[in-house]
Amino acid sequence: MLKSFMTIGVLVTLFVGLPDAQAQRASEIFIPIGQSPGLSGKYTEIGKIDAANAQDQTITMTNSSGSSTVEITESTNIWLDRSKLQLTNQKGAFANLQTGQTIEVKYKDNDPGSPVEWIKVQVTE
Repeated sequence: MLKSFMTIGVLVTLFVGLPDAQAQRASEIFIPIGQSPGLSGKYTEIGKIDAANAQDQTITMTNSSGSSTVEITESTNIWLDRSKLQLTNQKGAFANLQTGQTIEVKYKDNDPGSPVEWIKVQVTE
């Protein structure tokens, strides 16, 4: 009997937390760089683009930890953070990734060795 109650409790906990995670994924495009609750600074990296290689679909970025190359896939979301211009953020493309821009990168499975789930690019002009 106790085991049944524990199982039900675990399932309820999982299903109650699921909508919050889905809601954040759906609204992540609108959250400025460095302000994603529970993600920024913990599961993301913020840095500057050193180089963008369209042929290999990679970018090299530098931050306080050093330099790293990240892989962009077809499923990677690229979002333009236009909050500094007081404009609505919008979907971007690889062509929007330019040297010198500030970016925030979120890796799939929170693993820096994996492809990128999303990139936010700070647009200042």
